[in-house]
Amino acid sequence: MEDLQIINLLFQRSEAAIPVLQQKFGGLCRSVICHILPDHRDVEECVSDTYLRVWNSIPPQRPARLDSYLARIARNVALDRYDYNMAGMRNADLAL
Repeated sequence: MEDLQIINLLFQRSEAAIPVLQQKFGGLCRSVICHILPDHRDVEECVSDTYLRVWNSIPPQRPARLDSYLARIARNVALDRYDYNMAGMRNADLAL
């Protein structure tokens, strides 16, 4: 399915767009997030959060390139999780 068709599905609020996003861009999202976060559980949670942010942001937005749009959102979600994991008392390095 073409990117424009996926964006149109998201504009129609069709839930069929999410499995198509997972199939077409799941590897890209995981790759971007894995370069930032080492924990597999955090990666899977961030991938899900990426799809949620795309679902919430596409109707007002109409990205020209869906792959770069998803990569940017995935990177931001991963960086937010990294900041959360490294904050204060949650930093595992401090426990040593």
